Amino acid sequence: MPSPRLEETAIVFGTNGKDLWATLCAIQSVVDHNPRTKLDFHILHTNVAPALQLIISDLFRTEYSLLTFHDVGQKAAALRLHTHQRWRNECFYRCYLPVLFRDDVHVLWLDSALLVTGPLPPLLNRFPRQAAIGAVADPVAQILRQHEVPIHTLLGDAPAAGLPDVSLPDYTRQHLSLARPEDYFNSSMMLLRPRLISPSQINRCFTLATRPYLCPGTDILNQVFHDHVHLLPERWNFLTGKLTENLCLHLPEPWKKRRESERLKRCIIQFPEGTKPWEDPALPGASHYRRLSAALEQRLSRIAPPLIRTLCGS
Repeated sequence: MPSPRLEETAIVFGTNGKDLWATLCAIQSVVDHNPRTKLDFHILHTNVAPALQLIISDLFRTEYSLLTFHDVGQKAAALRLHTHQRWRNECFYRCYLPVLFRDDVHVLWLDSALLVTGPLPPLLNRFPRQAAIGAVADPVAQILRQHEVPIHTLLGDAPAAGLPDVSLPDYTRQHLSLARPEDYFNSSMMLLRPRLISPSQINRCFTLATRPYLCPGTDILNQVFHDHVHLLPERWNFLTGKLTENLCLHLPEPWKKRRESERLKRCIIQFPEGTKPWEDPALPGASHYRRLSAALEQRLSRIAPPLIRTLCGS
């Protein structure tokens, strides 16, 4: 099996409608850093108006790019009746990827709360032929496990809803059955080979959706696929933000040194915290986001009235 090529990779995002503009900025960041490359974009959604879909699809219909919307609202709603209260649409998007893109050779899932800052072909070249999923180990989870933070503390005001009152390391080992908790991966960036993911694995993801989890969309994937994941260097999903950077000061020294090396080579940056760079100009990545947003607005103004920007959210 040859190394994946960006031209034959479905690049997939998901949106709840409110974060549509952030999703478009993420798509634009892929375009900017992979010029003159055929790019096949897809957006999974449950409530983007058809007229808005047409305008946005037209925006990214160029010589080198194509964008397709997939309304999965009916399927998500049908499943929602059988899922735990912490389950969200973004959880469904991630678990549904191997079904919806079964005929695609490779799928690259990118969360809307990230920006691409470098070319993507080197990422694909790091994806071994036998791997079903490629992802990056989560450094924040590593810190929280190291300090044995209780998972009920992490829930804050959210309902515990059946979750055990244990430390994060115990939760990772007992609830997720991970023999190596340090391999817990972040699901905001994933490379997938759908044909190497079995129907039984997909069915198990949706069966587990009835159970309580701290972070359902990521935890279920870790529980089901941890033996089939190739861990990629941190540069391919570099978590940043005020809280994240402060937490990472407490990483073990070897990981901290490796992280600082990866920071210089980062090609995808993710903003995992509540406040995003489009909300706070002081955050890392905010200036990059502003440039992308301004470029998008300029392009959009040529084909649609300014009201469309408002409809896309902020």
